[in-house]
Amino acid sequence: MNTKEDLINHCVDKNRICPMLPKLAVIGEIIKIKPGHPCTSLILNGWVSSSDQDKRDRLAKQFEYASEDVEIFEKLKMFILNLKEDAWKYR
Repeated sequence: MNTKEDLINHCVDKNRICPMLPKLAVIGEIIKIKPGHPCTSLILNGWVSSSDQDKRDRLAKQFEYASEDVEIFEKLKMFILNLKEDAWKYR
């Protein structure tokens, strides 16, 4: 699993949507974004008001952003791959 596409495929496997809160918030810390950035995780009201597809799309956008920096992408990849099954929101 070396590309952002591989990581996206992992995240949609088994009907996964995205990591559950608070794991979802960790992604923003890993990719080093500030509140208001277009890649900010959909937490708080964003979690409630966003569709499952919006959540998946935002996660893919975060992978795209992270893939611009090899070190950050590797940290994000390891975080995602080490999440337990109960840390995911499912369809």
